[in-house]
Amino acid sequence: MKTTTLILTFFCLSTFIHAQSINGFALYNAQGSNTTYLIDENQNIAHTWNMNTQCNYTVALKENGNLVRGTKVSQNLINLFSGGGNIAAGGGRVEEIAPDGSILWSFDYVNNDHVSHHDLTLIGDNVLLTAYEKKTANELNNAGFNNANSEKWPTHFIELEPDGSGG
Repeated sequence: MKTTTLILTFFCLSTFIHAQSINGFALYNAQGSNTTYLIDENQNIAHTWNMNTQCNYTVALKENGNLVRGTKVSQNLINLFSGGGNIAAGGGRVEEIAPDGSILWSFDYVNNDHVSHHDLTLIGDNVLLTAYEKKTANELNNAGFNNANSEKWPTHFIELEPDGSGG
């Protein structure tokens, strides 16, 4: 019973807060919040980033002190991927933000066929995004899926390499 409770507690916390530990500091953004916090080991706020859009679960701090985070794009585009639990409701865009809050670059990865979602990872200065790719039942059956009768959204990965000029 203790193991089940511990796993459930961890799952609930990780669902609502994404955090990163960096040399005694923690970086976190509560689900649906516009503010990302960097706190020290005594829970003192060392820095905040206050943005105009909500974070979509994931934040990361680059070695140069810039914040990388996922955020939402137009709800009309996101609605193309809504469904059970509306799992794509918080995605479509990734941004790099300087400590002063200025957006250094922004990249939208959303259209009728794909949308970035809940997670990103830093690979050096590059950003690895997870994204859904919409596949119709016909596409799935042609690829060997056995009698698909509805669309599916398999995950794929996109690596972004900032061009150094804001793109």
